[in-house]
Amino acid sequence: MPRFRTALMALGLVCATAIAVSSGVAGGRSGPSRDTAAATTPPESPPIQDTPTSGADPEGYAIQQQQPTTVFEPGPNVIASAPLADAFDAVDANGRPTRSVLLSWTENSDVATVDGVRPLITSADRGYTFPSAQYTGGIGGFYTQLQDGTILGVGFIPAKVVDAHTAQLTEQLSRDGGQTWQTRLATFTTDKTFDPARFNRGLRVDRDITPLPNGDLLLTYYTAYLGESAGAADLAISHDQGVTWQRYATIFPPIGNRSFNETAVSYNVNGELVAVGRTHVGSTLSAMYTSRSTDLGHTWSPATPVHIETATGDPAPTTGIMPQLRLLPNGVLALMWGRPDNWVAVSPDGTGDTFVNAQVIYHNYPDQDTGAYQRSHGSSGNGALAVVNSDRLLAVGDNCAASWGCPPADSGYQVDGKYRVWKKFVDIVTPGVGQIDLLDKYLAGTVTISTDLTSTRRRLPAMRPVGAIDGSTDWGSSAVRKSGKGPGTYTVTLDKTYTLTKAGLSLHPGQPSSATVDVSTDGTTWQTVVNTGALTSYALKYFAVSGVPAKYVRVTVNDHNADRSGSFLNEVELYSTVDSFANDAVGYVPRGYTDAVGATVTDVNTPVGEAHALLLADAWNDKIAQARWVSAPAPTQDLSFQFSSIGYARRFQFVTNGTRADGSPANAYQVSVMSDGSIAWYSDATKAWTKLTPPGAVPLKTWHTITVSATLTSAQISLDGTVVGTAPPTTPGVTALTGHTFSSSSAASSQDTFVIDDVVQS
Repeated sequence: MPRFRTALMALGLVCATAIAVSSGVAGGRSGPSRDTAAATTPPESPPIQDTPTSGADPEGYAIQQQQPTTVFEPGPNVIASAPLADAFDAVDANGRPTRSVLLSWTENSDVATVDGVRPLITSADRGYTFPSAQYTGGIGGFYTQLQDGTILGVGFIPAKVVDAHTAQLTEQLSRDGGQTWQTRLATFTTDKTFDPARFNRGLRVDRDITPLPNGDLLLTYYTAYLGESAGAADLAISHDQGVTWQRYATIFPPIGNRSFNETAVSYNVNGELVAVGRTHVGSTLSAMYTSRSTDLGHTWSPATPVHIETATGDPAPTTGIMPQLRLLPNGVLALMWGRPDNWVAVSPDGTGDTFVNAQVIYHNYPDQDTGAYQRSHGSSGNGALAVVNSDRLLAVGDNCAASWGCPPADSGYQVDGKYRVWKKFVDIVTPGVGQIDLLDKYLAGTVTISTDLTSTRRRLPAMRPVGAIDGSTDWGSSAVRKSGKGPGTYTVTLDKTYTLTKAGLSLHPGQPSSATVDVSTDGTTWQTVVNTGALTSYALKYFAVSGVPAKYVRVTVNDHNADRSGSFLNEVELYSTVDSFANDAVGYVPRGYTDAVGATVTDVNTPVGEAHALLLADAWNDKIAQARWVSAPAPTQDLSFQFSSIGYARRFQFVTNGTRADGSPANAYQVSVMSDGSIAWYSDATKAWTKLTPPGAVPLKTWHTITVSATLTSAQISLDGTVVGTAPPTTPGVTALTGHTFSSSSAASSQDTFVIDDVVQS
């Protein structure tokens, strides 16, 4: 995805603990304009990691959280609570792909009979910023994008009940990506009878609008019907883009005195609909339950408690409100819920059978009393997730529940007792660290696309060739054949020849399709490396590629649905032996590296565009910044990488690791780019550096490619493709080469700052 922060900004970024996932997976009104700058940012970002830390498993899954920041903090006596967020594909002012995020919150008291008052603001840059000038009238509802590009929102509380079987719903529509809105009333009908004694205004819409493959819409809601023992969570269907709705199915019927209300619905990777619902036994908040449908919502399995495992192994929460499910483009299904606190967990295989690695992403409660009453004070537990990239969610929540969350008598909050809407990024990364950052390279002009999938639509700005590499698997973010049936081709010319290890493909969302992937080094002779067979896509599916060299990658797609013309390529990802850090979380030690001090992943401008890179930041005069990669012992080892300095002229070291005959570690080859811009090697015997180049060969603050081709007796050093010299071993007697280490210079030196990218070791 496009990156919006620089390496310098990353110097104070997050270092929250990353925990690997254990898995068997292979109505409203316009509010006044207010300043949305963070008046308070709870809690403060931690300093750069100053003790040795290892990154997560490069062949596993991980949830890695960023620090929360404040989106909105109101003035005195103004409520800001229970935020909601939804994201849609868009393009920025420069025509680059992005995700537009709609964020709203309530300004009214938490009273069932009160109409919602919700300011609505928009982020045009995947949730990084929310300009204060974009307030507009929200409706307290939930949004989705229709296949014609219209954004539809349905309000939480009906405008009115017409009769015992009919209600009017408030809706908002935008045909220009959320810049302007129109309000209308929609008609909801049910074949059951509302129970007005138990439920004000008939029903509540909550939480999802789910498009079906044929364009129909499903809407979750909850209510109480005459003759039923408790409340139920149902589905409504619309055949006319939300103009009218009819009761379609019951997801969660009442179980004795157990009522169901807020309900999340999402596709899983297999195309089943998975639901998670909030429950009450009588008036007491109870466990969340789950159900699933294999026939697009018409029938549902019996309700069972959600299976959740925590990251720490402690018992999972026994209650939950406002569940939300989001299927990420990378195939991971995420679940968010709250009360107490805000939580997130994942189903790594995307099925929703079990949610693991559950962890708190925000808490704020008073500690002057440990009783259950005060434990539910502070943050309400309401919140939402918006998908903003293939591996990234934007989570939002509140600091105080509306009207009752932070009463004056409470004290001792983890954060404070003020109303505030917060946001944070949650990165959920999948196995493999060699993702090629196709979008950033394409935007930089180092990767090109040739295709006959060239269809465009004015209201779907992400439907164009680049839509297949933009990190989104929404229907409208695809490369689509312009006219006529039959296969379409999509050829990517890479910036260099890579050794591919994996390809991820999402074809026509919700429709049967197939694809082949062919690769070539010369653009003439092709080899097929992937044949998907029949595939119905709901997210990326990954296919192993066994170390095949490729400069050109051609994807041929063919839709199997005879009723539709054209072919879709929804998304493609490519992985190689080059560690680009693209599939790593910002602010964390890159996966696979150990003994890391001051080493994290950052966003930075590289020679191929804005991309992830490894940041080394030495902030101390008693230790060095470093990151170590350990590999199996070998008699030879080639290491190649790009790097650039930031700030002061300092020395950057790169070491070929080794072991002696007794197994003890040793620096096989210790090489540096010196502060004067020369390259030198170090002798452990003489404690001296020998220069291989004159000063100035490696200018400051510019990107260069270094290669070290090592044997047990010598190492050849190259700069930007030119051999600059050969070095003898730093430490005599090394019997095997075992990886590499990047580091700053001596412990006494500080403020050494470097970025490293595109690391290849073989």
